Amino acid sequence: MKKWGFIVFALAVVFLFTACGHTHVWEEATCTTPKTCSVCGETEGEAPGHVWKEATCTTAQTCSVCNEIMGVPLGHLVESWTILKEPTCTLEGEKSGVCSRCGVTVEAKASKLDHTPGEWVITKKASLTEEGERSQSCTVCGEVVKTESFALSEEERESAYKSMCKAYSYDTIARDPNAYKDTYAKYTGEIIQVLEDGNSLNLRVNITKNSYGWYSDTIYVVYTLKDGESRLLEDDIVTIYGKNAGTISYESILGATITLPSVNAEYIDLH
Repeated sequence: MKKWGFIVFALAVVFLFTACGHTHVWEEATCTTPKTCSVCGETEGEAPGHVWKEATCTTAQTCSVCNEIMGVPLGHLVESWTILKEPTCTLEGEKSGVCSRCGVTVEAKASKLDHTPGEWVITKKASLTEEGERSQSCTVCGEVVKTESFALSEEERESAYKSMCKAYSYDTIARDPNAYKDTYAKYTGEIIQVLEDGNSLNLRVNITKNSYGWYSDTIYVVYTLKDGESRLLEDDIVTIYGKNAGTISYESILGATITLPSVNAEYIDLH
């Protein structure tokens, strides 16, 4: 009898420590939580999950049980529009069409038309040292639709440079060379000596033409041949465009010091 009494006591202890000790108060399962006791938190079974209704043009995918929303509405699908008010390049228009999914008539804005760019107009001229600016305006509404900077082309640069060059006499630059240093100059004459080092040239050029067609009065010209440009030879008649550079002195074969007016040439035209 004592043995059976001990077994009953042990079972009672096990029951005491394992049983809830109360009657469960169940809360019904939701889409995301299983059936749960509100007293002890014990659960029974599994969460049933959402029951989704498909999205429509105006509503997102929605759970029919808890109304939770997932995603976004599909939006109307109109395959053919009727223009109610024509758009312009400054104002939106209006349009309508029937949704191929739900059959509802939809009205919407018609996008503005693209501008019609006209000819480029120069608003600031380019120079040898600064880029110019130009703009395009819409030929319909006049709005400026594009602006950009631009530089002179090689041909334009050459033309602009030459137009800045002034013809000087030999006596003028030889008498007071520093007064004319860095001024744009133009000389026509005959090459009497060419010293070449690759494309780098040092030329002596006579620039004063006498009544017999001969040239005298020598200047010293420094020049770099451009790609594709012909070589320059003695006896060539040329026009030089560049900057006066004061004077240059060098020693002759006989040891004498020779001082000549100097020009740094940018362009040389061969006659």
